[in-house]
Amino acid sequence: MKKKKCIILLPTYYNDGNGVPTAVLTGIRREIDEVFDGHTIAGTVEGTYKMADGSMATDKSWEIWVAVDPDKIDLLRKLTSRFARILKQETIYFEMTNSEVEFIGPERESEGG
Repeated sequence: MKKKKCIILLPTYYNDGNGVPTAVLTGIRREIDEVFDGHTIAGTVEGTYKMADGSMATDKSWEIWVAVDPDKIDLLRKLTSRFARILKQETIYFEMTNSEVEFIGPERESEGG
């Protein structure tokens, strides 16, 4: 079954400027792996977000790619909401792309070599 590529921008700092402990980030990554069989950190990104009070917050986040069965996208949304609570965020960026993901193994060698 082809999967959908979803992207989460996972903050590595709390809004007060303190870094998120490594153990917390590792736990979140482990939870993604347990439910979705893996993830990719595409890199660290920086962006700004207008908070509910009108102030601007700057975030440094990991761009995490997750290949998700179409029928489990809502589960990833729910997990992302839980991560927002854990990381004390107003919101976390979540994107479902139109990309289809396949995992392709190596070709088989011909019998004649």
